[in-house]
Amino acid sequence: MLKVVLIEEDVAMQALIAEWLTQAGYRVEALRSGAATPVAGVDLVIADVPRLREGDALQVHALRASYPGAPVIGLSAQLARSLPGSSDRAQALGVAALLSKPCTAGELLAAVVDATSTTH
Repeated sequence: MLKVVLIEEDVAMQALIAEWLTQAGYRVEALRSGAATPVAGVDLVIADVPRLREGDALQVHALRASYPGAPVIGLSAQLARSLPGSSDRAQALGVAALLSKPCTAGELLAAVVDATSTTH
């Protein structure tokens, strides 16, 4: 069972995404941004990237350093639609995919499978 760290400030969105992941068989550790100690044994990080600017790229870089080897999926309300990891925007941020908020359970789970299938 893969372990996912979910970093989302919106409590309702965090609960919904955690429920989708749990129902799909993933172990979920839900955190707020700026959590003091990284969680051990993480296979995937899903994190809010609110502005899609340079500061978010730094945030993703910090997440990758805290969770080495774990791909990062970004969530943003600034997107009109979700973008694959091959998109210019996702590559600039260093994420495996960028999901628009709100996204569907299907979009989320497909991105999770895509991101984790390349690392496992």
